[in-house]
Amino acid sequence: MKLSSHLIFVLFFTISQAQNNIETKFSPPAGYERIYNDEYSKFLRQHPLKNDNVVYYSNGKRKYYKFNNKKIWAAVFDYDIGKRDLHQCADAAIYLRAAYHYSKGPKFYDRLAYSFTNGYITSYNDWLSGKKISIIQNGTDVLITDGDKREDNYMSFRKWLDLVFTYAGTWSINEYDLDPVSISDIKPGDVFVEGGFPGHAVSVVDVAVNSNNKKVFMLAQSFMPAQEQHVLLNPKDNTVWYKLDNSEIINTPEYTFESNQLRRFRN
Repeated sequence: MKLSSHLIFVLFFTISQAQNNIETKFSPPAGYERIYNDEYSKFLRQHPLKNDNVVYYSNGKRKYYKFNNKKIWAAVFDYDIGKRDLHQCADAAIYLRAAYHYSKGPKFYDRLAYSFTNGYITSYNDWLSGKKISIIQNGTDVLITDGDKREDNYMSFRKWLDLVFTYAGTWSINEYDLDPVSISDIKPGDVFVEGGFPGHAVSVVDVAVNSNNKKVFMLAQSFMPAQEQHVLLNPKDNTVWYKLDNSEIINTPEYTFESNQLRRFRN
């Protein structure tokens, strides 16, 4: 019996996740517990992590583990980012959401749709139908032509994501694909984003809550040039947990956000 591509992806994910993931590697602080048990929150917590804890750029070089003399990350997500300089900050956020929907199978493919910087929305279903997309030289117009249907498999899915990564960025996800959300309602899957050229984005990959409804959260990022996505350390205390406090500033090892820059994917 031939397995569908998304089932193969799920099988690999299931085998890998039991070995090393956020849920097994990091416990919530004392008095806190994970209360978000929706499927996407569990997907993020149970996504496989690399065993070697080394961040590589797309060109194969290693990233230095410190910035301003402080360590940057505590763990590295285990998935192929490709050999081109594409998988950067916004793309890492897109990848997590897209990989989740892809793992759910064809009934969720209609949610695999993301915006280019010029506002054009590309979808995985259109990609499978054979549509070819060309950006006109002025960068604002899109030329669509029909081609042969593409096979639905993980390689095809990744090629489509490379197309998304090429033409999407912090500005497009902030403008078209995300909605503002109050930081008091922070949930796994949310994104801190400063839309710009380049701007920056980091994903909320875990949240824990205590009996007083105080929350702590965990962040992950890619950056420029393209690099593997990694779980960030909090420069304040060198743990993976960030606390909600009266400050409107969220300091990450390589970037600073404001609390009102929290967003949530529409799909």
